[in-house]
Amino acid sequence: MNAREAYGIKFAGEVNLSDNGVYLTVKKIENNEYISNIYHLNTDLREVTHGGNEKMPFYFDHILYFIKSEKNMETLMCMPDNEEPYSLFSAYKIKKYHVDKKNIFVISKEKGDDESPFIADKLKYRFNGEGYLRSRYSLYSINKNHAKKIYSGNFDVTDIEGDANRILVTTTEENDDIGLEYANIYNINDNGEKMKRINDEPMSISGIAISESGDIAYSGHLTADTSEIYSIYLNKKALKIGKDSAPSSISDSFMTYNNKLKFDKNTLYAMGQSGADTHLYSISQNIIELTEKNIVVKDFDVFNNNVCYVFSTPEKPCIVYYNGKNYDINPSIKGEMPKRIKFGNGEGFVMFRSSDSPTLLFIHGGPHDSYGNNYLIEFQYFYENGYNIVYTNPPGSTGYGQEYEKECKGKWGECDLKFNLDFLKQVIKDNNIIKRSGVTGGSYGGFMTNWIITHTNFFKCAVSERSISNMLSMVGTSDIGFWFNTLELDIEDPYSEEGQKKLMDYSPIKYIKNAKTPTMLITGEEDYRCPIEQAEQFFTGLKLNNVDTVLVRYRNDNHEHARSGVPSNMINRLEIKLQWFDKYLKDKPLHKNLIEP
Repeated sequence: MNAREAYGIKFAGEVNLSDNGVYLTVKKIENNEYISNIYHLNTDLREVTHGGNEKMPFYFDHILYFIKSEKNMETLMCMPDNEEPYSLFSAYKIKKYHVDKKNIFVISKEKGDDESPFIADKLKYRFNGEGYLRSRYSLYSINKNHAKKIYSGNFDVTDIEGDANRILVTTTEENDDIGLEYANIYNINDNGEKMKRINDEPMSISGIAISESGDIAYSGHLTADTSEIYSIYLNKKALKIGKDSAPSSISDSFMTYNNKLKFDKNTLYAMGQSGADTHLYSISQNIIELTEKNIVVKDFDVFNNNVCYVFSTPEKPCIVYYNGKNYDINPSIKGEMPKRIKFGNGEGFVMFRSSDSPTLLFIHGGPHDSYGNNYLIEFQYFYENGYNIVYTNPPGSTGYGQEYEKECKGKWGECDLKFNLDFLKQVIKDNNIIKRSGVTGGSYGGFMTNWIITHTNFFKCAVSERSISNMLSMVGTSDIGFWFNTLELDIEDPYSEEGQKKLMDYSPIKYIKNAKTPTMLITGEEDYRCPIEQAEQFFTGLKLNNVDTVLVRYRNDNHEHARSGVPSNMINRLEIKLQWFDKYLKDKPLHKNLIEP
């Protein structure tokens, strides 16, 4: 399998179920470009739009709404039954829209002035994937092709749900600086005027829904701390579904999936995570798990007691379930099924090829994320190219309960390092593996890779991506470092003497003199989450200590470079990672054009 073949996959999402069947977006990579079209599913899957740049379908009252994306512009389109589509509203970026019997609302942002000097006056002045915050997401009301901005400010409107009688929005206006989803929910009128705050205090919110009878549900937890598990709040009563009520399984699919809640009459539907599985649940008088084991549900919708959902397994990238039937949109693809092994209070996974094949340990990001029972492009690619694949959900991972998720807080690189190495050594012993091992990971997994090679010489080589090397400098250079690093290391003031000491104590750069492992560093030049200076520091430290290293910088890519980055960069990334591992684990020479896309 070559890298281009590895990405020859289609993904489906943005499911909308109505009285006219299912509409959904199907996305693929073709000629180094993302192609997305709207499809209709009733008895078979049929392509509805053909421009290659359509997404976010919603069918209502005999009209199909969708977003058409072009360079520097996104447009809300309307396509009545048996008629040609026409444009309704355009903006630089459209985050979400809402249509009901009375209203059409759009959450969007205008293009900022990139030529003028930028003046920051808040801690949150840049954000990964958005760049410098020269403009923010506002709420617009659309009436007869006339758009009126009705809710805006130096904050973001992040979500909207409702019906003809009641509109709910979430906004970051009270606590814009901190948290990834830290917001409040407001009931507003048609003119954007606040009528009532729904939640009692700001909280991390991931999905809202409202029923025909006025019940309100949202997924969230009461702090900005990313190690807190989520609950479903139904009329402010906290409910648990699975081990975590907002799934966060790691995926390298290039389709974006968001957490979702949906009422069908008075029954609430939501996704919940338990270990490596993500299931769909119905919530009424009882909480019922609706889906089979060993899958990860990615998206869903419900209408009149009918359910449609998209799911993945380690063998199949994307399957759409509807009306009792599975629709496999990649019928020719079947990945290797890993062996799932209970280990301590977490889990590990092994794709075993042979005892004389080299082994790669993959470490996920977060740290409060997890590897799930879904198809991972990179794992299948390296397996097909002759590697045993090992990956784990160590302490700190989601899906195993609150105590386990908090276990690495304040002590990154301790219990999680031990878990990973103990599991890998057990796999090597159980399978009589005689070849060498390499390690790789991104984000927090990049931190762990850097931490591992400065604390052990067990691995023959490493690839560290979008990594963290200096927890202290990251406080001032990351879009979230000023609050995230302090919460994760249990620090009150990062610039106090005690705070600076602890941040440096948990910084791999402090231990750079111990490093001997050949290491490739990969990062996007527009990464605001784990900024490129983190990789630059570590690269310089390795070079000055005569460790074989290269730094790969991808233009026009950010923290999502390995998941939804520039397609040609993603393909090149797999190729150069393979070359690096092949050099040190299979004694193959590097290609002379190692880092040329």
